[in-house]
Amino acid sequence: MRKLVIYYLFLLLPSFAVGQNAESRKYLDILKAELANSKADTNRVLLLAELCTIYQYNNNDSLGFYSKQGLELAKQLQFHKGGVRILNSQGIAFAFRGNAPEALAILFKALRIAEDNKLPFETANCLNTIGASYWFLNDFTKANDFINRAVKIDETIQHTPSDIYWRILIQVWSGLDFIQLNKLDSANIILKKAYDNAFKPEFTDYSSIRPTILMFLGVAQSKLGNKEAALNYLHQSIEGFKIDVDNFGMVDACSNIAEIFKDMKQRDSVIYYSKLGLDVALKIDYKPTILRISKMLAEQYETTDTKQANKYLQMALAVNDSLYGANKIQELQKTLFEEQRRQQLAQELQTKREYQLKQYGFGVGLGVLSLVGLFLYRNNRQKQKANELLQKQKDEIDEKSRQLEKSLFQLKATQTQLIQSEKLASLGELTAGIAHEIQNPLNFVNNFSELSNELIDEMNEEIGKGNTSEVKAISSDIKSNLEKINHHGKRASSIVKGMLEHSRASTGVKELIDINKLADEYLRLSYHGMRAKDNSFNADFSTEFDENLPKIEVIPQDMGRVLLNLINNAFYAVNQRKLLSTDESYTPSVSVTTHYLPPPLGAGGAGSIVIKVKDNGIGMPESVKARVFQPFFTTKPTGSGTGLGLSLAYDIVTKGHGGSLEVESIEGIGTTFIVTLSH
Repeated sequence: MRKLVIYYLFLLLPSFAVGQNAESRKYLDILKAELANSKADTNRVLLLAELCTIYQYNNNDSLGFYSKQGLELAKQLQFHKGGVRILNSQGIAFAFRGNAPEALAILFKALRIAEDNKLPFETANCLNTIGASYWFLNDFTKANDFINRAVKIDETIQHTPSDIYWRILIQVWSGLDFIQLNKLDSANIILKKAYDNAFKPEFTDYSSIRPTILMFLGVAQSKLGNKEAALNYLHQSIEGFKIDVDNFGMVDACSNIAEIFKDMKQRDSVIYYSKLGLDVALKIDYKPTILRISKMLAEQYETTDTKQANKYLQMALAVNDSLYGANKIQELQKTLFEEQRRQQLAQELQTKREYQLKQYGFGVGLGVLSLVGLFLYRNNRQKQKANELLQKQKDEIDEKSRQLEKSLFQLKATQTQLIQSEKLASLGELTAGIAHEIQNPLNFVNNFSELSNELIDEMNEEIGKGNTSEVKAISSDIKSNLEKINHHGKRASSIVKGMLEHSRASTGVKELIDINKLADEYLRLSYHGMRAKDNSFNADFSTEFDENLPKIEVIPQDMGRVLLNLINNAFYAVNQRKLLSTDESYTPSVSVTTHYLPPPLGAGGAGSIVIKVKDNGIGMPESVKARVFQPFFTTKPTGSGTGLGLSLAYDIVTKGHGGSLEVESIEGIGTTFIVTLSH
């Protein structure tokens, strides 16, 4: 009987082809026929956008093919509406495949275009998809904010039968959002509205929206405690996904059924549905649900089969790293930082425009008042009234001056925020290096812990045999292992302490530190940070430290930021030369040296500590050298740097520590940054 049940459930699972139901295929044929006969106009862009909507969930190749054509034509025609719709489909595809940084970068761009061109329909859809992307990042607060904004705009739009799909999609995500907030009555109401819209005769379901709604209604019923109703909804959704050959939907349905059986403490059913869903998820590389199911299976096997539990736990850890690892976090931080900076600059520009308009109005008003004053003077009348108007004008000038001072204060505050953002970006680059550095001692701790557990089992056996000499030998091995665990644990603690020191806001208090040790640590962390961002990056690095270098009083957090910034720039320069060079014998190389420079003979006073960061990278022309320490100046591509790093480093060394920071560079040969600190 059990075999028959298993056979039937396997029949429910779709084949691993790109799935479309008969309704969808018919609609697709109509669109392709219209596209074949269309001219290069806005209607063709909209046809291409509609094809992208159909392929956004299940066919990356077709999505790429039609989106490229559509975006090129939309750009040529300056047809923003069509371009935004295509970008939104690209964002959905990246979000559902676990690439949130790429999805958000595309969607924020689309949202800017939609808002700038006052396109409410496209704006609502972009907001909704951004909310979905944050949902996959488990940031439900931001997801709720963007989805709510989408709902409010969508309610003001009069939809046509051809675009009702997007209203349903917003309603579905709003329902899922209510489920997450545990507002289950509201979830049922909005999902049933979506259900009614999806079954209207004029609606074409070309992306399995109907079974998706049934699935979420089942999740809501499960949270309300109605398990039987929940399973009924979910089995209906499976039938729908089966007809549509929708692999993504089938995986999610299996995962949700497993969750219900987990609540009902029916372990065999949990494992069975989880494995069915996982098999499909692995073949279509549906990372978010692979993570969810593998965690569930690891939990189910935890107390009965440690080997299986470890297998699924390792799978979950690997997928979690690909979705939320250091590299993804850095990409996400970069995307969000650039969007935040864009919003700040836009706000500053708006403030400046408003101020200019006020100044213009003020100038016009002043001109009018001057004419009135001249008229009154020439006619020798109403002198008192003219005096009152002039006094009022003076007051307005004073008020404008105060407003100007306020604007200047706001600009300074914005500059402070940008500086803080640069420090956070530095911390983000450091984090990747920290992650690599801390992995080695943690591996030692794990390995020696497992070995000690095995030795304890052996020791218990020898105790049972009465073999005291072997027991003592094993005990000695265990003690040795514990000492190694303690050693590597302290190493990991030291690395974490260093990271916290870097991230902590500077107290401004100088401490006596070893510059050699600080430089060596940040050289390794910078290298591993570059490797984490780009695993193809490789370079030689070396140190030449003065062993007799005396300790020096500096602010550790600030000096660490200086060294990290200079070394990061050096690695970036050699990597750029490697990418641009046709010389296969070229080997990227970065070195850090220190030496003590005593005071001149007979001069007395203190000596100096000199730190040099040298690379054989692309070098700089004289025009760049002259501006390299200026705020906001950068030669990196847009989005790759703020132009504040070297400026901050210069201020820390010269103003914060009374030293000097110089640069020597030959274009095409390399660059050396020289830090000199008085001892």
